[in-house]
Amino acid sequence: MIYLIITTIIWSFSFSIIGNYLSPQINSWTLAFFRSLIAFIFFLPWYRKDISYKYLIRITSIGALQIGLMYVFYLTAFNYTTVQRILLFTITTPFYVVLISNLFERKFKLPVFLLSIFSIIGAFFLRTIYFDKNDLIGFVLIQSANLCFALGQILYKRFKQGNWSQGDKFHDFTYFFFGALLISSFGLIISSQGLSLPGSFAEWILVLWLGGISTGLGYYFWNRGSEYVSSTTLAVMNNLVIPTALLVETVFFSRTVNIESYIIGTIIIISTIVASVRFKV
Repeated sequence: MIYLIITTIIWSFSFSIIGNYLSPQINSWTLAFFRSLIAFIFFLPWYRKDISYKYLIRITSIGALQIGLMYVFYLTAFNYTTVQRILLFTITTPFYVVLISNLFERKFKLPVFLLSIFSIIGAFFLRTIYFDKNDLIGFVLIQSANLCFALGQILYKRFKQGNWSQGDKFHDFTYFFFGALLISSFGLIISSQGLSLPGSFAEWILVLWLGGISTGLGYYFWNRGSEYVSSTTLAVMNNLVIPTALLVETVFFSRTVNIESYIIGTIIIISTIVASVRFKV
């Protein structure tokens, strides 16, 4: 659980950094490429050759899906809508995680679905806003990102459960981020936008932080954490980043929130997490 909490705190700042400082100065393909490249370089010292070809292909494919494709949809959404709306649109991730997990297990667990729905309700309390046409485009992009991220989480969790003794955690992520780098590199090459470099030293520092800390350490901690919790806890933990990210927006960027709705929503989200752990659903 501690891995997931640390990651949540790290990711709370990522939304604001991208939305307030880097988008749209740096296009989504470029940012996805830099984040994947920096994370890959971060884990490169743990690179190993002595693993099976099948293992390599599977972990690389999971990284390509969970990070590569997800980043394309997620980062493009910042061109159409705001940080606050993006946070709202991510609330469906727990439902996708639970749905995908149940499909793999070929079971329908009502308490699990109820907890994921309560988590979504809690997140909705945090941010109810009006939408325009661009917001709807952003919504579709974020739902695509949510699906990629949810499927990637479950695939990694199931993969490591079946291959617990193979490899080590660090070298896994060399290949994991290599998969993400393949997707983002290909996208950057075919993109009409081309490579857009940071325009200042401060922007380079933020890009390095996003690549090394938010992407590199963040996804390492999150996927490690997924191995030690149930799929239900993993699902509802996805929404904890919403109140923490809104807190960052409020404290550091002077955004306004409805305090009453914020408190109610946060309590509901935390309650679903506690219930998932306490009752082991």
